[in-house]
Amino acid sequence: MIERLCYVYGVVGSSVETATAPAGIDGGPVSLIASGDVSALATSVSAEDYAPERVEALTADVDWVSARAMAHDKVLTWASDNGAVIPFPMWTLFRDAKAVKTALSKRMAELQTTFTRIADGREFIVRAYVQPAVLKDWLGEHSAEQVALHAEAAKATPGQKYLLERKMESLRRDAGRDVTARVAEEIHDALRAVSMESVREPPVNSGAPREQGRAVLNASFLVSPPRVVEFQRALTAMVNKYEPSGFKFDFTGPWPPYHFVGERSSS
Repeated sequence: MIERLCYVYGVVGSSVETATAPAGIDGGPVSLIASGDVSALATSVSAEDYAPERVEALTADVDWVSARAMAHDKVLTWASDNGAVIPFPMWTLFRDAKAVKTALSKRMAELQTTFTRIADGREFIVRAYVQPAVLKDWLGEHSAEQVALHAEAAKATPGQKYLLERKMESLRRDAGRDVTARVAEEIHDALRAVSMESVREPPVNSGAPREQGRAVLNASFLVSPPRVVEFQRALTAMVNKYEPSGFKFDFTGPWPPYHFVGERSSS
């Protein structure tokens, strides 16, 4: 009967040392399982506690999952601070160290290609939101066509004024939609220009404060350390340019390159 399993966080180069590594899953120590030029970051865990059916049942327990997610991320963040790392998903478990070595050996070419591609890049996540009412008012003050219509409506008869106001409302709605799409593209393109790679995912409103507005951009960027300051300056330029018209930004990182390994959608 198997009593222990190897919980694997990810893969690093063989030169990494774990003397300064944080505690891992369930407070266990992090060790290296080497295979050729790479090593897996692993912690020995109870086979009973991490049996597939038990893990599946406990994933509904937010506190249980959160504690382990934090430990998982802490180990990978430490590894990323010390060099290139290929993160593995949570609950990556192997029967023993021999099984880990076999898996690494089989994937060696893929792992080496990934290490070459991501190098020592770190992941930064940028989410952008729009406040429709603020953008609508801004467009009313800065669109030449709408300013002209507003002036015309001020001098019009009640019937004409009603029609002009309806036209202005329609213009603002259409312009807001077009501007939002254009701004999201411009933000992404400006940050992509100073990044190694980027991944865009569908904008998500859940979890964001209501005052942020409607999500319009959800993108991750792989940035090399020498260009982090340049990346931050590019983001600051976008914030300064578009916050007055109702756009809000959420910026996090650096993270391990979660979105740039395994199956991914580059843009």
